[in-house]
Amino acid sequence: MTTGKLTIVVLGAGNIGGTLGRKWAGAGHQVAFGVQDPNGKHAQALRSDLGDKVTIGSVAQALSSNPDVVVMALPGAAMDATITEYADQLDGLIIIDTANRMGGGPINSFSTFQQRTPHARIFRAFNTLGWENFANPEFAEGPADLFYCGPDGDARPAVEQLITDIGLRPIYLGGVEQVGLVDAVGGLWFALVFGQGKGRHLAFKVLTR
Repeated sequence: MTTGKLTIVVLGAGNIGGTLGRKWAGAGHQVAFGVQDPNGKHAQALRSDLGDKVTIGSVAQALSSNPDVVVMALPGAAMDATITEYADQLDGLIIIDTANRMGGGPINSFSTFQQRTPHARIFRAFNTLGWENFANPEFAEGPADLFYCGPDGDARPAVEQLITDIGLRPIYLGGVEQVGLVDAVGGLWFALVFGQGKGRHLAFKVLTR
């Protein structure tokens, strides 16, 4: 697809979804948030901060905006039900899965997407760092790297653009078969941040020479 200013639907308005949506709106993209409660505290905070730069409504209303990309930034426990309920609207779209399903089993939702939305192009991204590093991706060594995977076709440039517009450097790890590798990077982040007490302002950088 042609990159440029995109129409982005962000499902979820918490720390991840809200931070990403704010940055994309600031970059000039058209952003629509789909939330469970359009009058809830997260939605109200976005309205207060962004005004008419974004639209906020139900999931169904957001998905009706003919999006170029859908970003799933829901709690992991809500992913299966949401994908199933809105499968017809999601199928065929470019989808970025940011959600981590905690508590055992696969941490990503790729199997559900493949079953319910077989024609969608699914990417795994924004799941390996805390939201603070999306709000401020700059470190002394330069911008943080973001590892991602998904189909290597005409949808990939749009995903790379959205990563870049957050201020991150995209690092492509391959097709959907590399989702476990991307998730392992997230596991490393959790181990360092929570297991070793390194603090949430921690990110990764690939060095080459």
